[in-house]
Amino acid sequence: MEHSHGAITLSDEQASTIGTCLSPLISFVPYDYPDFWSRLHHVVNSSGWTIIDAQYGHEFGQDPLEDTLLTIESGIISVMPPSLIPSHPSHAEFPGVIQASSPRIQENITFHSNQTGLPSQFGYSQARSMILLSTGLYAPPGEQVFATMPSDLIDSGAMLQVGVHSDTLWHKSTIYRFPSIVRSFTIESANISIANAFGGPIYLAVPPEGPLGSTWINFDGAVKAPKYEHGETTSSDWQSIRDYPAPWAEVSSDQFIMSVPSSEIRTLDNPEDLMDFWEQALEMEHDLYGFTPWPRIERAVFDVQISAGWMHSGYPFMAHLASASGAVDLSHMESEGDWGMFHELGHNHQWMPSTLPGTTETGCNFASVYLMEELVGTSGHSATTSEQRHQRMTNYFGSGADIGDWSVWVALDTYLIIKEEWGWAPITDALTVYYTLPNSEVPYTDLEEFNAWVVHLSDTSGYNLAPYHEAWGFPLTNETHDSLLHLPVWVDDPVRGNYAVFDSIIRNMSASYVTSTSANLLWDVYDNGTDTQITVYYGDSDHGESESSWPSSEYQGTAQVGSASILLEDLSPSTTYHARIKASNSNGQIWFGPITWTTSGP
Repeated sequence: MEHSHGAITLSDEQASTIGTCLSPLISFVPYDYPDFWSRLHHVVNSSGWTIIDAQYGHEFGQDPLEDTLLTIESGIISVMPPSLIPSHPSHAEFPGVIQASSPRIQENITFHSNQTGLPSQFGYSQARSMILLSTGLYAPPGEQVFATMPSDLIDSGAMLQVGVHSDTLWHKSTIYRFPSIVRSFTIESANISIANAFGGPIYLAVPPEGPLGSTWINFDGAVKAPKYEHGETTSSDWQSIRDYPAPWAEVSSDQFIMSVPSSEIRTLDNPEDLMDFWEQALEMEHDLYGFTPWPRIERAVFDVQISAGWMHSGYPFMAHLASASGAVDLSHMESEGDWGMFHELGHNHQWMPSTLPGTTETGCNFASVYLMEELVGTSGHSATTSEQRHQRMTNYFGSGADIGDWSVWVALDTYLIIKEEWGWAPITDALTVYYTLPNSEVPYTDLEEFNAWVVHLSDTSGYNLAPYHEAWGFPLTNETHDSLLHLPVWVDDPVRGNYAVFDSIIRNMSASYVTSTSANLLWDVYDNGTDTQITVYYGDSDHGESESSWPSSEYQGTAQVGSASILLEDLSPSTTYHARIKASNSNGQIWFGPITWTTSGP
């Protein structure tokens, strides 16, 4: 393919080479650099601005020259001073149009915020992102909005941001909106102007390190956007606010904020009840993961296209437009819920040291299961039915319980069995332990993470869960086993005998009441295993694990947890005896002992 402009004709290869050379320059060359941007601007003006059709999209690689022009356009509007920024025609496709007749207003906005960022160990949450504080105002595409503010905001690290659809799409093969449509402005003086070629909601973005407190900014030239503030916006006020002209709206509480197309809330009559639901959902998630008080208000933004998946975690967490209508429909949320939204918010609550290998998509589902069951009143996902779980576990244990295959749904089964025995409390309490661990106790390797979790969950449940997790393939160390011996073993778990055969554990073997011809042999069955049969072997020599070599044995039946004993009689006086116990089941044999004792003289 050839690309012609005037007398110049470029091949695909030449157009691609130009794009490759320009891309890094566009990212750092300042706008006032002589001749660079002016020439690129001339190219764009001559060729025309690219319109990304929201239905058909733009396929990268099909026309290298068009791709290069798209890169140039993005560079121009990302560095151009606000006074020069044009209205990019793609804004009409997304995020939307502001009518020329919509009033441009002046309004003083007061901010009160005690939000901070999250600890960085919340690794899927974009924990250290700038905190976005809403204004309820919208910058029209290509129009300046003037901002006046107090001097304490100057060089404070705070910024003004225009636009909320912060996912960039340059890595996608096909795009359905312009790849980058958010622009931020540093506050270098008490009077600045801001603009965005695509328009967008206006935010004060503040650093995550500490709470902002209170401040104000006066905006001039913006358009009002629908904004419901839970506990502040009255029902009567909402009737007019929901008709404000901006194409994007917010419904918010002190726990959760959703940015949705204004068309989704024009007929919303019950924002108070809706945000009661979402506030409860967020509080339940915070409580489930045990990190309270949660230091920031979580955000969800709906977009025509996002950077990955159907939804993804972060700040804000991103979702496709198709999910917006359900998220603001209270009857839908109360009857159907939204597994995906609960799931992404769950991702934001995952603490890295307690997120075991293979469980990135598991720990977040704690929230989905919990909210679907307790808030919505339904299971919410076909993968959590008893039939599906039984089939998965049958396959997993039938294939040898390889920890390399332990992930997502199989891993969730491991946690759900714990939840079904004791509720969520032991899991919550175990997660909470990690938040205050000294650095010396934070697990880093896979082996450390598996072992630490079993120790903490055992402590919070009050039971030794090492045998249970070892059946799932957890690589547990002797140190872990030894550290939990003070707790009773959980011997009633549904994996035992149904999906896996557990070995018995016998300890505290001893001989007492020894006479010249008898001795009382005692032991404790700490873990009775699965259908374990107990046999005592004894004689005047230790014959190890060779059954046929022992001169005497006594079958003791099926192992039961607790203390056991047998009186051995007809012994010879003044003789040293040895004894071992064999515990056998379908896994094979395990021997315990030996112990020795000496009978008294005649």
